[in-house]
Amino acid sequence: MKINSLHIKVSLSVATMALLVVAVSAQFFYQRDYKTSFAESERSVLQLLETVQATAAIAAYVGNRELAQQVVTGLTQNDIVIGAKIFAGKEIIGQNGKTSREIKQELISISLVAPFDDKEVVGELAVVPNAALIAARARDSAMSTALGLAAQSGLVALLVLIMVYWLMTRPLSRLSGSLHRITPGDGGRLDVNRIHRGDEIGLLAGDINALLHTVEKMLEEERQLRHRVEQLETRFRGIFEDSSAGIFLVREQGRLVTANPAFFRLTGIDETEQQPRGNTDLISQVFLDGDQAKSLIKLALVSKRPHSADLRIRSDIEDTLRWVHCIFSPAGDSTTVEGVMYDVTQRKHSEARIRELAETDSLTGLRNRQAADAALQALISQTPIGNKAFAVMLIDLDRFKYINDTYGHDAGDKVLITVAERLRNLVRESDLVARMGGDEFFIILNHAGNIGIVTRIAQKILDAQQAPIEVQQGVQEKIGISVGIALYPEHGDNPLSLRKHADQAMYAVKRRGKNSFAIYEPGAEDPLMESA
Repeated sequence: MKINSLHIKVSLSVATMALLVVAVSAQFFYQRDYKTSFAESERSVLQLLETVQATAAIAAYVGNRELAQQVVTGLTQNDIVIGAKIFAGKEIIGQNGKTSREIKQELISISLVAPFDDKEVVGELAVVPNAALIAARARDSAMSTALGLAAQSGLVALLVLIMVYWLMTRPLSRLSGSLHRITPGDGGRLDVNRIHRGDEIGLLAGDINALLHTVEKMLEEERQLRHRVEQLETRFRGIFEDSSAGIFLVREQGRLVTANPAFFRLTGIDETEQQPRGNTDLISQVFLDGDQAKSLIKLALVSKRPHSADLRIRSDIEDTLRWVHCIFSPAGDSTTVEGVMYDVTQRKHSEARIRELAETDSLTGLRNRQAADAALQALISQTPIGNKAFAVMLIDLDRFKYINDTYGHDAGDKVLITVAERLRNLVRESDLVARMGGDEFFIILNHAGNIGIVTRIAQKILDAQQAPIEVQQGVQEKIGISVGIALYPEHGDNPLSLRKHADQAMYAVKRRGKNSFAIYEPGAEDPLMESA
């Protein structure tokens, strides 16, 4: 029989618990019976003393030593007394056996009263009990009780083991053997003895049979599901191969795992050459924005969520930029992502054209107010406060209304176009020239926070506008300009304050006679410093 069988485990458990119960119970009953037997022996000694109390009282009352000696001699003849003495007052008038000093044991004593006056104490009767005999008797009595209890407990434990074996472990062992012989799907079931059909073993066998039925049903469903999955795999493989979107699996390090034909068509990679080169960094090979693509891959792996962006890819045609919208999603493990890319080149070109039209003045080709505001805000965001990094100029044309009213709108348009061309030619490519509307222009001089540099540029702009403009055939007119200048961050740390202070400087020029420029100067009585 195996040591790890259920019957052995149950037998060992019951035996262990029985031994524990016997040990605890035997100890408890042994201590209790020992104390009880010892107390009964002491009561016997007291009863013995009470038997001779009257005789000893007479001996002590009359001082009769012979009578007292007879009493103590009679007491010591009892096996539970090994010494006795009678006191008359403080004098010993009778003594026999061992004394308490010899065996270092306490005496058991009773008082002796006068025969005719029970309130008068005439002496004391004291005995030395045979403690060793009393203790031995108490131990024998307690031991017999404990052994009887242990025998009863052992017998009960044995009967319990037999009942457990026949009613539980043996049927369970047979049930386990029958279950091991059944293969799921073969239709086999457990048979239960009619004795156990209404108890827990019968219920267990019924549940196991129900579970076997469920397992067989699940296996059949799994076979059907596997067949459907194979059909779906065939269908999805066709979608994967025929999709117009590029689909691919790539490792975090950029190594290609697999891809569909559309991916190779979009990227221009030769499918037959790429597949064996498993260590190639696909991301750097395909994307111009390789660092951004790798960041999206890491983000998808860390967050366990898809992340997407419009990315540029390399093209076989020179000077041709191709864009794809790429979605990176975690593919199940911690190092692989699934990528899906769509060609959005046409959309990006359309968006760029729409953005250009939205930010460009249709007449002059300069940036419009919206583009100028956005550029100014971006420049402020990128420039740390404390550095005189750039300046803004607000320009208004003098005599424009006169020319427009006198010669017509075509002449006015020609003036605006000419002024715009002159302004564009006088600043650097890093600077911005915009038409804010009407005859008002706006210039951002990047990296020109020095007043001397700004003054020289403003003077060049004024000088350039002195050349006449042909407004009609054979008719030329001169146009003047008023320029207001504000420096960042000295005159403002936000777009609104910079434009406001440049506007104040420009109108101050107009009040002083036009065709000049002025730099805003805060704190002065006339808050403007004018130059010409």
